[in-house]
Amino acid sequence: MSLDLYSTALVWHSQRGGSAKLWSRRVPLIDAPPLLKLRLVMIEYLPEIGQRELQEATGPRRYMTADEVDAADAFLRAVVER
Repeated sequence: MSLDLYSTALVWHSQRGGSAKLWSRRVPLIDAPPLLKLRLVMIEYLPEIGQRELQEATGPRRYMTADEVDAADAFLRAVVER
């Protein structure tokens, strides 16, 4: 998947890292984004296409809750606006 197609994205996988992108400004991520103290294995948050999934270390891949979406949005604003 190419993040170049989206203006907003939070994508991270434990084995390859990822990116935080907001308003087309992109920041590379090495570590998991700290969302609600979750121990993430992966997150794919691309709100423009409705992709909102994550996987915690202790569970299967699943859709994000409203609180997790809010936390992802807050993380994007904090990391990209630095």
